Amino acid sequence: MSTDPSSHRPAITTGALIFLAILCTTFAGGRQSIELCAWLAPVPWLLWVRRVDSWRGRGLVLLAALFAATAQLATIVTPPMPWFMPIAYGLPGGLGLWVVLMIWDALRRRTSEGHAIVAFAALNALSDWSGAMGSPLGTWGTTSAGVPDSLVLLQLASVLGVAGVGFVMGWAPAWLAAILANPERRWRGHTLALALGLAAVFGFGTWRLAQPSDATTTTVGAVTTALGFGEGGLPQREELAAEVDVLFERSQRAAERGARLVVWNEGATAVRPEEEAALVDRGKAFAAAHGVDLVLAYIIVTNEQPLAFDNLAVFIDDRGEVLTRYYKRHPVPGETEPSDNPVPRLERPYGTVSLAICYDADFPEMSRAHAAVGADFVALPSSDWAGIDPIHTLMSRVRAIEGGYALLRSTRWAASAGFDSLGRVRGWMRADEDAHVLLVDLPIERRETVYARLGNAPVALAGLYVLALVVFAVRRRKD
Repeated sequence: MSTDPSSHRPAITTGALIFLAILCTTFAGGRQSIELCAWLAPVPWLLWVRRVDSWRGRGLVLLAALFAATAQLATIVTPPMPWFMPIAYGLPGGLGLWVVLMIWDALRRRTSEGHAIVAFAALNALSDWSGAMGSPLGTWGTTSAGVPDSLVLLQLASVLGVAGVGFVMGWAPAWLAAILANPERRWRGHTLALALGLAAVFGFGTWRLAQPSDATTTTVGAVTTALGFGEGGLPQREELAAEVDVLFERSQRAAERGARLVVWNEGATAVRPEEEAALVDRGKAFAAAHGVDLVLAYIIVTNEQPLAFDNLAVFIDDRGEVLTRYYKRHPVPGETEPSDNPVPRLERPYGTVSLAICYDADFPEMSRAHAAVGADFVALPSSDWAGIDPIHTLMSRVRAIEGGYALLRSTRWAASAGFDSLGRVRGWMRADEDAHVLLVDLPIERRETVYARLGNAPVALAGLYVLALVVFAVRRRKD
């Protein structure tokens, strides 16, 4: 038996774990997200929490979680977003991380290391589910937001939604942390289970992406503007009027190049209530003259001091008829009042079409709503800023995967893209491209998905597992 005190020291110091936890979490999401960090970020937290045995230590974990979540969001703050945004949104995220860690550690101490592996995966899934369904931030902060390029993995969302992705991405680091904390123990069973689980997930994603499609393609166009809210608020009326002329010129260019549907970006212009009819009439005349469907996306200024507005999209068919007026259901917190208007179902020659606006697509309930109306295609007028480009555009394709429909995201100040019903990029336009017109030959088809039918019902299994562990832990403590 060794008597060397150094042989009992941890392989890595607590200070190093704290540094790694903050560093990995900072780069697990946001503008500078690194996919490897999204997978590994929980590991230093789980190793650190094992060493905490006082409320003072738990308080330090909380402070570190708050700081890390705020630092992650700080990477997306660029003009015109306010400096305090990371604090306002980072604090709830950090608190959520801390709660998960504290619940997990309590269960680990009163059950077993083996149960703790699955418990963390389940808690991560529940955290992602509750954030996506109950938080005003939607899927921002969920594990899936840290892997927007991992298309094979994201196919799991078609079955289990973002909670399923969260389970897998919680399972792997929990297993690794358990091995690092208990290297003397044999982990063959858990290693085999994880290997089979990952093989099933990535095998399913690979198989799904390899499925052939016999859908015909339809040319759709995204038309964008660089004019929008600035430091002085709304542009002057003269600027807006001139830019509307430019928007129609670009729409004409898209129509002449074969687009059957043209979609403006969110809030492409601003009108006062008395000016709206003239804009819509111009859109109707344009659509009829060029034989295209047109989605006008604009805001109606209802009050100038303080600024208040309605945010909507108007779908005009190729005969010049207004088929629907859709108001944004999920405005960014503090933007406008949410709308309860239903998602539309529009039967067009090229497929069944529906609408959403930008932040709407950060909420999985919208993918189920679009699937429920049988949408083959969703037009998504959007507006971002440099700090979330292109992450936000890539995040929107998860809704297409969940709901099984094609999607066109027409975006101001960030990337515009067309995605098929598997989330594959079929067309892409960077924010700095001068043309401001994206033409996409998009296969508009509907794929039935398990998630569209069952929604988040499978998350109940994760909840039941955690509940069973809680009951076991309480009874064991009483004994």
